[in-house]
Amino acid sequence: MNIFYTLEKNRREARIKQYSIILFLTILISGIPDIMVGNTNSVYLVFAFSPVLLFCIYIRKKNTDLAGTFLLLYTTFTILVGNIFYGNGSGNYYFYIAEYIALLLIIDTRRKAFLIANNLHIGLSIIITQFCNWNDYIIIPLSEKSLAFMGNINVVLSILVSLYLFYSYIEENITKENYLISMHNRIIKKNKIIENAQTNLETFIYRSSHNLQGPIRSIMGLYNLSILENNPEKLKELIQLTNESAQQLDKELSITSQVFKINQHLITLSPVNLYQFVVDFFKRTDIELNVTDISKYNSKADVEMLSIGMDNLNQIFEKLKLNASVVPNLKIDIIDDLFVFTFSFESKFLDKKYIPVFFSPYQKDLGFLYNLSSEPYICRRIMDKLHGDISLSKISDSTLAFFVSSKLV
Repeated sequence: MNIFYTLEKNRREARIKQYSIILFLTILISGIPDIMVGNTNSVYLVFAFSPVLLFCIYIRKKNTDLAGTFLLLYTTFTILVGNIFYGNGSGNYYFYIAEYIALLLIIDTRRKAFLIANNLHIGLSIIITQFCNWNDYIIIPLSEKSLAFMGNINVVLSILVSLYLFYSYIEENITKENYLISMHNRIIKKNKIIENAQTNLETFIYRSSHNLQGPIRSIMGLYNLSILENNPEKLKELIQLTNESAQQLDKELSITSQVFKINQHLITLSPVNLYQFVVDFFKRTDIELNVTDISKYNSKADVEMLSIGMDNLNQIFEKLKLNASVVPNLKIDIIDDLFVFTFSFESKFLDKKYIPVFFSPYQKDLGFLYNLSSEPYICRRIMDKLHGDISLSKISDSTLAFFVSSKLV
């Protein structure tokens, strides 16, 4: 939401500059009838305070609401001057509609003090105008023809300005609504990612505990047997079995430790060229590019996490490749604001049923067939951590492809 309010503040800053210029031009045009009927006093009075508009433009970045308040104060002043000089017949009264729309566009609705202050001076101006009207107080009486001429121009101007501001208001609300819908969809998507990650993590913890229990119980059982056994040869066999169980236990603890470190890792972004990162990691330059300018791959990323993920992806490749001479085809691309990395190679046969669950934790069949243990899940966990995605696709019976995507920062 901080981004939303930052964007809204930037929009209000731009509006203040834009509306200051529009207000100045509107006053310039509406001053023509005054001059034509022979009255320049009101025009001089209004333009004498016009430097307020420059002040509004100057301070809009430092204090947007204060700049907006001065802009509205000056607007109220110009309308009030017209009403007091010529009365309601001059048509200046209709500019209050435009001013109220401008109020909604340039003042932060969370700043109640500024909202109240601006409503007070606009309301007070309307009351003074009405009071003068009730008492027939007009500084410069005009003929009906002159008043009608002035009134028609001001009414047309006020309608045009009001329509423009109303259109801006509708357009801004549509923009905000689209942004909020976009944010809502992103939140839903991220929630699903978090839910899937949580489910996978719970599965990992559950299966890790069972995988740890096996070697521990094996070591305890072998220890109890060794106490009862006196034959040196059999004791040697028991020690060998104990050592194998200890190695299995160490392997499981190492996997658990690695996943724990990934979960606890604080994302640290640093500048990196993703093309150069892939080149340096694989020590190859024959990478298929769909973007000619490699500077477009400049981004910010957690290089440590990317390196661990790429290392595990390479380990999967080493276990699944068809033979020792197979070299992967590497391709990188930018699609909209996504960096896409494709890793395809000739592989051993892999049943289609494993494709959708390949990156889930502890797929025992895969471990049995291809000696895969934690590598797919670690890749999955890293991409969840980086708010990216990784998937496996079977291009043919002998070709597999990994697709890694992440948003450019």
